[in-house]
Amino acid sequence: MLIISIIINVLGLYLMKELPGISDSLEHVESDEVIASLERKDLFCTWLINFILIIDVCLILCFLYLIIKNIVKKLKLSKN
Repeated sequence: MLIISIIINVLGLYLMKELPGISDSLEHVESDEVIASLERKDLFCTWLINFILIIDVCLILCFLYLIIKNIVKKLKLSKN
């Protein structure tokens, strides 16, 4: 699970580095077909980066839940 998370985050970092280049290319291109293609690529990269960030937040919340659950469980055991 950790390896998959690392791979997904590396992909996200790569896309974050590519996104400014796509936006810069959109400013200098005059062909309608190329503009449409770059806009689709820009939208896809943006959505994918957002999806990766949402998954990261969900994983962090799940890990926090598990940690808090274990702490509460240990406190209950030590109290008895």
